[in-house]
Amino acid sequence: MADYGSAQADADAMLELLRSQPITVYPPEGGGPTTVPVGATPPYVSVHFVTENIDGGRLETRSTRTRTRAYVHCVGANDISARAMVDAVSAAWLDVRPVIAGRTCDMIRHEQTREAQPTEPVAQTTVTLTAIYVLETGPGVVGS
Repeated sequence: MADYGSAQADADAMLELLRSQPITVYPPEGGGPTTVPVGATPPYVSVHFVTENIDGGRLETRSTRTRTRAYVHCVGANDISARAMVDAVSAAWLDVRPVIAGRTCDMIRHEQTREAQPTEPVAQTTVTLTAIYVLETGPGVVGS
């Protein structure tokens, strides 16, 4: 992993865990757009991250504690398929403590799952459930 701020390190660690599940994840491994490509067929998940500095001050410094929220859009052809994606995300993340070099990591926790959002028109409906997970990390212990 490259030596950059904790925001990207947090996202990379969470994506690595998620990609260990037998599901399609966007953004794809190796980067690329976070948008789902045109013509993508459900089921899949699309993940967006927002990291904030809990302690105040600069975000991209190794001496601060961060909180990263992952917004996981779980898309299925129907309710059952979307819930299966929610379950796969939970299996990858819930109560898991990722490993990030130079950082201490809390266990990933579930914050909420938002109500279903079917697309229109009805004949082409897919269902999206958005699950929100939180990971907090802090500076690593000197000498570890």
